[in-house]
Amino acid sequence: MAVNDILELGRQGLTSNRQALQTTSGNIANANTPGYTRRRAIVETNNLSIPQGANMGSGVEVKRVIRVHDQFVNKQIIDESQNFGGTKAKAENLQRIELVTQRDADNVNNLVNKFFGDLREMSLSPETTAIRNVVQSSGQALASGMKSMSADLEGMKQDLDYRIEDTVAQVNGLTRELAELNRNIMQGSTRKDTVLDLEDRRDSVMRELSQKINFQTHIDDLGQISVVTGGCILVQGERSNALFAVRTAAEGEKGPGSLDLFIKNHGEGRKISGGITDGELGGMMHVRDKVLNPAIEHLDKIAYHIATEVNSAHQEGEGMDGVSGREFFKDIGSNAQGAAYRFDLHDDIKSNFENIAVGYSGSKSGSNEVALKMANIQNEKGLLTNHLGTQEQHTINESLNALVARVGVETQREGNLFNHQKDVVQQLENYRQSVEGVNLEEEAVNMIQFQTVFNASAKAMKVGEELFDTILSLKN
Repeated sequence: MAVNDILELGRQGLTSNRQALQTTSGNIANANTPGYTRRRAIVETNNLSIPQGANMGSGVEVKRVIRVHDQFVNKQIIDESQNFGGTKAKAENLQRIELVTQRDADNVNNLVNKFFGDLREMSLSPETTAIRNVVQSSGQALASGMKSMSADLEGMKQDLDYRIEDTVAQVNGLTRELAELNRNIMQGSTRKDTVLDLEDRRDSVMRELSQKINFQTHIDDLGQISVVTGGCILVQGERSNALFAVRTAAEGEKGPGSLDLFIKNHGEGRKISGGITDGELGGMMHVRDKVLNPAIEHLDKIAYHIATEVNSAHQEGEGMDGVSGREFFKDIGSNAQGAAYRFDLHDDIKSNFENIAVGYSGSKSGSNEVALKMANIQNEKGLLTNHLGTQEQHTINESLNALVARVGVETQREGNLFNHQKDVVQQLENYRQSVEGVNLEEEAVNMIQFQTVFNASAKAMKVGEELFDTILSLKN
């Protein structure tokens, strides 16, 4: 081996181990950087071209620097994060709904008891004028309680729609960034630039996006990631398609005036709400369509039942002025939709409590049949209610309790699923960190190893230089 080969081997050792030291130093510096994947320098032999076939030794070079990346685990994290985002959105929103529903339902239950209790008191003292005033007041309080609960449920529904719009904006921001990262990674790869930081960022964006919306991914031969949701392309190479939310009419379990999701594709909008089943978007739409809308519909049925049954009984009697056929509550239409919000005393009753009927029309003084008939409505099982998956006939109070129970069961179930899914994602993330994360002890050992070889390579070059000087001195 020629002296210059010794110098070349030393130079390659210095260069390759310097690059390996730089990689290790970068790992140590980014040990606490979120989303960072540790790097590893791939060092391989580099055979020297030596005349006459005498292969006395091999050089070394850093062929490339790679990310220690487990694609399978990252795919698992993305898949499970979609479930995590969905259960998180459900659990958090259902907890708020449960608190409001429990509070308002307890209030309405008490007002129902007070109203029908006052009707019973009125039946015991049919000729007492003051008790009619009490019935008027309790009826008005019941109407206010119904309206308040309906407004609270509708308010939470609107709040969910606002949250959906905000999440759609976040999804669009992430998909735009993902498309830009695809472009930059492609351009960097073409120029043979290091794109490891861009790939780290792209993985982080994918994990963040997976908590917002459910999707499927595909990686082409050029390393470009495509994202598909609801059968439509969100991201393909350098192009992203934006989502947008539009308020549409009722359909299926979706209430009137709720937001539907569309995707812009070649300038046209395509509805994809049915394909959004997970992530925060899917979770919020589930709570809105499968919990809040049924709760609103349930309350409307209760209000419609009370109004129609009480009115039917009250119309059979007459007030103190001898006029019959009056309604106690306002006519709230031919169906239950929106009944709770429209629930109110009839203007005739609101203006004069003496118009409240106690006995049948034409009956003698002291008759109380109408008051008794109205009071007994409370205990009649006249409400068909979906209770924990079965159709049952309930009283008014039982139906209100069933409404609360349904929300409570759903809240408990989604809370348990959220805790389980949180543990699953955390376990996967811990495993990813064990594979891709920076271990400071391991990096310290690598640094000592590379430093030792670097020093030895420098020593080899020093020896080569001394040999070269010796040869020159012999010639002189």
